Amino acid sequence: MQKLKYIWKTIHFLKDLQIQNSTLPSVEEIQIETSKQKLNADVYIPKGRSLGTIVTINGLAPLGNRDPRFIIVNKSLQNFGFTVVSPYYEDICNFYISKENISLIRESIEWISSREELTSSGKVSLFAPSFSGSLSLIVSSDKRMKPITNAICSIGAYGNVKTVIQNLFSNQDLDEYGRMILLLNFLPLSIGENQELYQAIRFALLDNYFKEHDKRLAPFLKNMSEENITLFNQLRSQAETRLYHWERILGNGGESKHLLSDLSVLEHLKEVSSPVLLVHGYKDDVVPASEADLMAEELKKHHSLWNVCKTNLISHGDTGFSLLSLIELPKLIRSFAFFFKYATN
Repeated sequence: MQKLKYIWKTIHFLKDLQIQNSTLPSVEEIQIETSKQKLNADVYIPKGRSLGTIVTINGLAPLGNRDPRFIIVNKSLQNFGFTVVSPYYEDICNFYISKENISLIRESIEWISSREELTSSGKVSLFAPSFSGSLSLIVSSDKRMKPITNAICSIGAYGNVKTVIQNLFSNQDLDEYGRMILLLNFLPLSIGENQELYQAIRFALLDNYFKEHDKRLAPFLKNMSEENITLFNQLRSQAETRLYHWERILGNGGESKHLLSDLSVLEHLKEVSSPVLLVHGYKDDVVPASEADLMAEELKKHHSLWNVCKTNLISHGDTGFSLLSLIELPKLIRSFAFFFKYATN
């Protein structure tokens, strides 16, 4: 009966994801205290007794925890019966990838777990997509996180950061948004300071994200130096140019070597003790589904409680279902039910 309860509630959760109502509900706005800054966060309170607390960690998107897609996820988790705490991580929203992201997420989770009004058990679960999904797994490997983490759900995460970057840089047909984020973060390790070029990359990202609502790149390019315009266009359209700089980054060692090591999930999985759900779409055009296989192999060595669900139902950052693929829905239902079971206090 208990298992059927989770299956039934998971069906309603997945149905809620399809409604696509991204209106922000009535939420409690709080500030989370960390050693370096205060973070704004939205708290979604469920009706009735809370089943547990889930911290949702936004992806590399300017609107962060109030991205329309993320609001839908948070509301769906709230409707399931969970208290949802959704912080706004400014650096992640500004496309910055760094070791500091890891510390900030860990400290925010520790703070949330210490607040009785947010979690009566002193424990939380983590729900995060893409890059932040990988960060959530890295954060969970910290010994300070083990006593306070119930379960982890990571969607579209990478395992080996080097292979993902190599793939995005070499394959022109893959997602430009993800590729531009990587260029913004790693190109300085090859060419050093070039604020004009990096601003152009940032405007390209904003144009991609906001579509017709934000077009800053074209007017900015008119005033760029010819040298930077040429390099920008080469980076955008030529795999050989991107791979040239990628080889320089790998060869430099030092800062780049440490950053890549810090961001490699595979090197941290053996220290993760909480139940883990990995969900990955075969149609993911940023992180290949094979990354889930790499992490699954590592989890097999060290864990008894893990679940991997690869599916045609989702792409990267998308939860829309194709009616032609609904034959896969039972697998997705069982996988999310696994996560919700362990996320419940």
